[in-house]
Amino acid sequence: MRRLILAASLLLATACEAPRDVASPARPSFQLQAGVLDPALATALASAAPTATLEIIVNYDETVTTRDAISNAMLDLGAGVVQFKHLELVAGVASPQQISAIAAVPGIQSMYLNRQLQYYGHGGGGGLYAVMLHESVPTIRADAVHAMGITGKGMGIAILDSGIDGLYNPDLVYPTHTVQNIKVIFNLSDVVTFKGQAPKPLKQGLDIFAENLPNSETSVGHGTHVAGITAALGTASTGYYKGVAPGAQLVGIGTGDVLFIFFALAGFDYILEHQQDYNIKVVNNSWGTSGAFDPKDPINKASKKAHDRGITIVFAAGNDGPDQNTLNPYSVAPWVIGVAAGCKLVSPDPTNSAVHCADQTGQNRAAILADFSSRGIPGDKLYHPDITAPGVHIVSTRASTGTVLNALDANHDFDLTSTCAISLANEAYYTCASGTSMATPHVVGVVALMQEAAGGTLSPDKVASTIVQTARPLPSFALWEVGSGYLDALAAVQAVKKP
Repeated sequence: MRRLILAASLLLATACEAPRDVASPARPSFQLQAGVLDPALATALASAAPTATLEIIVNYDETVTTRDAISNAMLDLGAGVVQFKHLELVAGVASPQQISAIAAVPGIQSMYLNRQLQYYGHGGGGGLYAVMLHESVPTIRADAVHAMGITGKGMGIAILDSGIDGLYNPDLVYPTHTVQNIKVIFNLSDVVTFKGQAPKPLKQGLDIFAENLPNSETSVGHGTHVAGITAALGTASTGYYKGVAPGAQLVGIGTGDVLFIFFALAGFDYILEHQQDYNIKVVNNSWGTSGAFDPKDPINKASKKAHDRGITIVFAAGNDGPDQNTLNPYSVAPWVIGVAAGCKLVSPDPTNSAVHCADQTGQNRAAILADFSSRGIPGDKLYHPDITAPGVHIVSTRASTGTVLNALDANHDFDLTSTCAISLANEAYYTCASGTSMATPHVVGVVALMQEAAGGTLSPDKVASTIVQTARPLPSFALWEVGSGYLDALAAVQAVKKP
């Protein structure tokens, strides 16, 4: 049973092991039909009327053709086109007949439907999976890193999510802490250019955003909560709910209430365009999809480009556990860090997070891995999380406009006897939620701490290998369940800190 409560509400190797290679034969096939069309696009075409128009993402081989050549070919066929400045992809709108013709253009590798993606969060009241930030920071020993004077200072964290409320919440205040905040204001179909149509040149994915917004959160609250876990100042709680890297600077990439592939790609395009402006070192992706890993998928191509530009990419593993083979396919790309959700390893635990980490195998193992956290495939070198981080009962920043998350969390937030009870003094600015969405920003915050400790010089591969190698072992759990172990911020920072 899928546990994507928030998504439904929104409609919304270790370093010493062999390099992760292709999925095992046991994985259900995700082959491109006729070598070009992805299954979602093929399904949409099967029921589309001849006059219908579909939103598509076109992946081409940059070694044999160019962005402009593909764009011009699509325009000549009557399709509408949007380019990306930094990604070897082209978006567009086209009829079934035009899509068939585009598929035959030399250099085209694959074509994808602009389908909806999912945020990986639980409402505290809806699914009762909601760890207090006050306890989760010590769980990963980030508090000990803060005591060393390392807080992520000068490091940029991009939050690719529903938005950030930097107007209402002093923990995320814009523009001094959230230093840039943008939001999608156009759909793909709104910005396409057709042949002979002005303006020229073609519009870019960058053109769909409005910048310099104090609040980019419309009605979800998911991105604001995630941002607080990474870098909340703790101002509204007198330091009680402080994030993992409170010295870092936040860049909010607001993709709106409903996340589509095109919005996420445009977000990556913006991040690459402004990487140097905001010293962006890491991107938080608490969202994903289902299916098998496809290296040609546009999201995987974008995350690889960002990785190759020196940005660490972190993805949520997904909330489809405890069954095997349920990972978010974006989280298993060899160049990203995939994050599973666990309970807190502190005693006593006032939030009793262990109640949601009961062993699902009957082996009576310790209450460490969240029952909802997606699992990989036993023995497979690709399909496993990389690391486990706190993701159960997380109290973090509330958005004033986050009506969806706030409503889901209300039962927990206002019940002072519950495990997520928040004091009345703090209630206005904090809310409770859970999921691999909440585990992921713990890792992202640690990346910022590591980068400050190392002088901002760490490559994404060095960051990933260090996090994996310094993880606290979980010997009763397997790689396909928890990755290399439990996140340890102190050990990771000490491993890279300049003398």
